[in-house]
Amino acid sequence: MGQHIRITLTPEERAEIEARIRATPERKIADRFRAVLYKADGRSHQEIADLLQIQSVNTITTWLHVYVERGLEALSSWEYKGSEPRLEPSQQQALKVELTTNIYHTTYQAIAWVQAQFAVEYTPRGMSDLLKRLGFTYKKSKLLPSKANPEVQAQFVADYRRLVRELQPGDRIYFGDAAHFIHNAEAGYSWSLRGKPHYIPANSGRSRYNVLGVYCVQTQEFLFIPTTDNINRSKVMELLTALRDRPPAPARLYLILDNARYNHAQEVTTHCQQTGITRIFLPSYSPNLNVIERLWQCLREEVLQDHYYATFAQFVAAIWNFLESLDRRLPELATRLTDHFEELPSGWQVAA
Repeated sequence: MGQHIRITLTPEERAEIEARIRATPERKIADRFRAVLYKADGRSHQEIADLLQIQSVNTITTWLHVYVERGLEALSSWEYKGSEPRLEPSQQQALKVELTTNIYHTTYQAIAWVQAQFAVEYTPRGMSDLLKRLGFTYKKSKLLPSKANPEVQAQFVADYRRLVRELQPGDRIYFGDAAHFIHNAEAGYSWSLRGKPHYIPANSGRSRYNVLGVYCVQTQEFLFIPTTDNINRSKVMELLTALRDRPPAPARLYLILDNARYNHAQEVTTHCQQTGITRIFLPSYSPNLNVIERLWQCLREEVLQDHYYATFAQFVAAIWNFLESLDRRLPELATRLTDHFEELPSGWQVAA
């Protein structure tokens, strides 16, 4: 229907509209006047939308209807008013609770639920718009350890914040962890033609490259011990010695670790007591509280996702090149490697 709108302008009318465009400081108002000129030139509504970088062709149609029926002044003062919501506020709140409580993968599932509950029909586009208005976004779910305890994690964060406040100049807090990289490509997300995904060669996945590392949020210092052997208490001792010996020696050194058995070894405990290193152990099942985990994720995204390394030597070199480049890349990584922890919601637990 909208495409059948006809607009013919006299030279005087065109001159008036052009003058209004030049005198209008607001682009969104000037674009309405431009749409009238373009339509008078015989352009389609889609062409006008493209020229004005307007996503909805319906918007162009509405503007032109306003001009034809009510004139230039009405078009200048016209304001968009959305249609009345099809769900009552209480029904919208019920939908929010449903989508917050249960996982819905598609708008069609939400449409079916609304239809069953309230006998109200939605199109996929209409439901998508409604969910956006209600504050929902379409994103990947996050995996959390099923045995994680939000209360224990909250107490750890509170203790950590207190420690940071009490730090003296020269004190350091390091986050430590071991990463185990398997010689194989990891599939990532990318744009591809429908039905034609990108194919990445795969390796056997039998060889592994391990890295034991630490990272300091306060100073962005880091240290890594790579090995093709298993991580054990000897490697932890090697890391502790290197950490304590590197200049300038910190006045007090704190090391936050997970609960791997080698981190609790008696030999490691004795070494820490003798060298003045204070270990702080993360709550069980709490990788979300270990800052260096994000560094490993950065490495996987850049080095492993959708990357094929024909030989193990090439694989190792790519990992080590990433780690050696950190000095140059710390400004860009600093926004991810922070101690703004992603804490579990209070009361979070696995559904029975």
